[in-house]
Amino acid sequence: MNKLKFGMWLLLVGCCISVSVGAQEKPPLFEEVERAFREKEPRWKIERLDVKGEIDPLVQNIVFRAGRQQALVRIVIWKNVKDARDTFLATLIAKGNMNRRTKRHRLPGFGDESYIWTHSGSDAWPTIDFRRGGVNVTVFAPSTAIAKRFARHILGQINTNQY
Repeated sequence: MNKLKFGMWLLLVGCCISVSVGAQEKPPLFEEVERAFREKEPRWKIERLDVKGEIDPLVQNIVFRAGRQQALVRIVIWKNVKDARDTFLATLIAKGNMNRRTKRHRLPGFGDESYIWTHSGSDAWPTIDFRRGGVNVTVFAPSTAIAKRFARHILGQINTNQY
């Protein structure tokens, strides 16, 4: 009898969790970024999409694939610009301390604060980190050109959605 009660309880909890997860709505920025990529980058398909957080911060990770190439985009929406700024700074410090093989360069024109991390003498696999208002973004792509293009798509949606 105890196994039956436990099984029923597990089923009920599972249903409640699936209803609450299904009821979560994505912020308009996440929807618009996905739409912009479908329209502007038809060759790049969304391979995996992951939305985390319910209140603060809201996080979306997107893995794109075009043939054998992959790219990663991470968007973090903070309610408070100070929190976005503080975590952006902390990320820069951590990346600088962890990886001595890449060099950080300012990247003008990509939000309020923006940097690109590159390997010496190589265009391959840069990381762009930028902040616009309360939104922090990371783009990791096969080349600098692709990373900048992806970052511009996202920045355009942040500007449009006034974050």
